[in-house]
Amino acid sequence: MNKTAAATDRSVASLFEPDVLTTHRYLQVFRQKSQYEPEENLMFAVLTDAIECFQKYFGDQSRRCRVLFGEAETWIANEDSKSLFSFEHICQVLKISPSYLRLGLMQWRLAHESNKGPRKRIREALRYQHRARNRRMSF
Repeated sequence: MNKTAAATDRSVASLFEPDVLTTHRYLQVFRQKSQYEPEENLMFAVLTDAIECFQKYFGDQSRRCRVLFGEAETWIANEDSKSLFSFEHICQVLKISPSYLRLGLMQWRLAHESNKGPRKRIREALRYQHRARNRRMSF
């Protein structure tokens, strides 16, 4: 056998050798991947909790609720992006515009401040109706 035939045989044989990187390449493309990695899930949970505290405790009169609202508002307003779990950094990692989200929350707050009025206690009205009905029945 001459040298060219041996080289051709080796090049043809190399076509049928298993490629070590094939599995890695396949998994990079086709593996089931959640939307976020675990760290990003944690960041998303922190952001969600802050937004929920901001909206849920807005305008509440109890001390605990005011503290939770104040912490959420301060965290959202802070423009520091150096801290790992700062509002700015979390938004950047999750590919959310921090200024746009901040603007939306402030507009939500302004809309709810204008609608803020005396809160009615629904339970009190129900108690009154219950007392009124029971009095009518008893003579």
